[in-house]
Amino acid sequence: MTDKQRLTYLKIGAISVVGLFLLDLIVISPAIDSWGEQSDRIAALHQKVDRGQQLLDRQDSIREHWARMVSANLPAEVSAAESVAYQAIGRWAAVSGISFASLTPQWQDHDEGYQTFECRASATGTQASLSRFIYEMETDKVPVNLDEFEITTRDEHGALLTMTARFSFLRLNVSGNNTP
Repeated sequence: MTDKQRLTYLKIGAISVVGLFLLDLIVISPAIDSWGEQSDRIAALHQKVDRGQQLLDRQDSIREHWARMVSANLPAEVSAAESVAYQAIGRWAAVSGISFASLTPQWQDHDEGYQTFECRASATGTQASLSRFIYEMETDKVPVNLDEFEITTRDEHGALLTMTARFSFLRLNVSGNNTP
């Protein structure tokens, strides 16, 4: 093999290596990255489709749950809504045997299309009676949420306790476009 042929082969080899490097840089690496991104998008879409199918499968139970929430909704009239809330609080207190030291109500408007009737309460009772009050609150059909709760002892043995709580009743602004 002559020097001229060797030089030609070296030039062809060098051009081939540079060509392969450019092919990898311009075509192969971007294609592999694109396939990876496409696979990620497809996986995300599969998850969304699965979630949508689950919602469609549970559509009847979701609508039933929404209907129960709407039927338990506080009345639209403020005085009637407050009356329902006070009756529920009175029912819970009577069943549990606690006594209220204070009860401070306040209406809160929310941008999401609902209102809450927030109550701050201070009550005394035993551990069993305070527990029963919370149980009655959580199992009542009236939509209520216990936001804050604190118990402190009133005597050295811990037999008499004081509860301070903040809970709120929900009033949905139900209209034709709010159904799920």
